[in-house]
Amino acid sequence: MNYQQQLNKVIEFIGKHLDDELSLDQLSDIACFSKYHFHRLFTAYMGLSLQQYIRWLRLKRAAHQLIVHKDQSIIHIAIDAGFLSHEAFSRAFKQICGLSPREFRLESSWQMWEKPPYTLQQSKDIKMNVEIKQMKGRRLAVLEHRGDPNYLGNSVNKLVRWAKAQPMDLKPKAGEAFGFAYNDPKLTKADDFRFDLGITIPENFTVKGDDVIEKRLPAGRYAIAIHKGSRENIGDTIYPLYREWLPSSGEELGDLPCIFCYYNFEHEVAETQLLTECWLLLK
Repeated sequence: MNYQQQLNKVIEFIGKHLDDELSLDQLSDIACFSKYHFHRLFTAYMGLSLQQYIRWLRLKRAAHQLIVHKDQSIIHIAIDAGFLSHEAFSRAFKQICGLSPREFRLESSWQMWEKPPYTLQQSKDIKMNVEIKQMKGRRLAVLEHRGDPNYLGNSVNKLVRWAKAQPMDLKPKAGEAFGFAYNDPKLTKADDFRFDLGITIPENFTVKGDDVIEKRLPAGRYAIAIHKGSRENIGDTIYPLYREWLPSSGEELGDLPCIFCYYNFEHEVAETQLLTECWLLLK
């Protein structure tokens, strides 16, 4: 699959439908990517999240309108760009080009809109150490965290308390504790953040308890890269995996979120010694 070509289809579609409601499902279908991976693939290639890119395009169009339609009021252009107030539009506009809409209209300097303000490293020099392994399936006890990622630690503690309360030892073990990373907390609104926490359980174990459910991590071929250090920076491993390794691998992604497999925990080692495997299911 030519990932750049597929993403270019999405970029062209966005440009033609900039004033429409653009859903993740719709755009991932156009790209022929799993919705679980589309957002990260888009961000890895564009250097901006999907919403950041759409907002940048709308602001770029507004900049053009400020120059060409000098008789049009700034608030009219702001509303056309999707902003509800002059103040919100001015803040967003100045954040990108360093000038207020009024100042920009007077100077008519187009240079800062020549290319998107990429926020992610686009270097091809990162050498990825990726292994493809056939992994067995796992039966998991899962707690689904929904909402502000700042409270993810509370969900971790809740799952650990549940595990300790069971009649058999279900304490999270290295290589048998998992996270389902549906989206990037740094690029997702707090209310939309999703993350599943899972621990491996025996086939004959009955899952009972508030908010803890059973899920399966499917057997299959997984591309695996190791992230060492703070999990706050795990994007430093994930995005090169999507951007540098995947296009040259000849592989296609399966319909499963990026999986984190934990080999140690914050209460056991220093943050710099944390080991996390990033798994991508392959077709």
